[in-house]
Amino acid sequence: MTDIILGMGEVGSTLFELLVQRGFNCVGIDNDKSKCKNYFENTPVKNPEYLHICLPGELNEFIEIAANWIKKINGLQVVMIHSTVRPGTTKNLQDKFDLPILFSPVRGVHKRFLDDMNKYTKFISSDKTEINPKIKLELEKRFQKIQWMSTTKTAELAKILVDTTYYGWLINYAQITKIICDKEKIDFDEMWKFADEIHENLGNRPKMYPGIIGGHCIIPNLNLVKYDNLDIIKKINDLYKGIIDTENTNN
Repeated sequence: MTDIILGMGEVGSTLFELLVQRGFNCVGIDNDKSKCKNYFENTPVKNPEYLHICLPGELNEFIEIAANWIKKINGLQVVMIHSTVRPGTTKNLQDKFDLPILFSPVRGVHKRFLDDMNKYTKFISSDKTEINPKIKLELEKRFQKIQWMSTTKTAELAKILVDTTYYGWLINYAQITKIICDKEKIDFDEMWKFADEIHENLGNRPKMYPGIIGGHCIIPNLNLVKYDNLDIIKKINDLYKGIIDTENTNN
């Protein structure tokens, strides 16, 4: 049986490596032909079982592209979306097909993605009331440590709100305190020493580095949810970036 990874970017290529290491036969498909693995265009994949969707979740055509590939690959038993997507995306796709469409967001830092994928529990969700026990057993073979969530929207929001957006809030607070420290001419690191023992004992006073939020996770993921109050993360980040740029220009 074959696992197919659709989208061989950072997520897809790392997932491919993880599954191969665990003994699964894998095929990697990407628009960039140089990224494809064990895939020959116009040649059907032999014995396809799982389709792992790792396309960029911000694609406007995400559902259309995913649906076309599901229809194209005959014999699929399960589809898993690993991309960070707009809430409701998985349910929308599930409504179009009878086979299980699962949502299972990835977790980890990109520079050590494979190690983190090996380390973290894989949260999996479905909008079907029952999942075949055989599928659950096969998922445990692939991901070893798994935990089920009650709905795909729960998991979709968990990825955005509890992972990347929460991290953004923490960085925002570091940015705010750094702005205040600079204005008051006090040392940021010295001030934050006050929290060290509190965080050691309670675990709720993390000191973050007050850098500019960039990359392709925190800010882009905010665009997947429509809640005005979350825009404050972008505004604080832009404010901080403006101050840093001004200081660099003056220096």
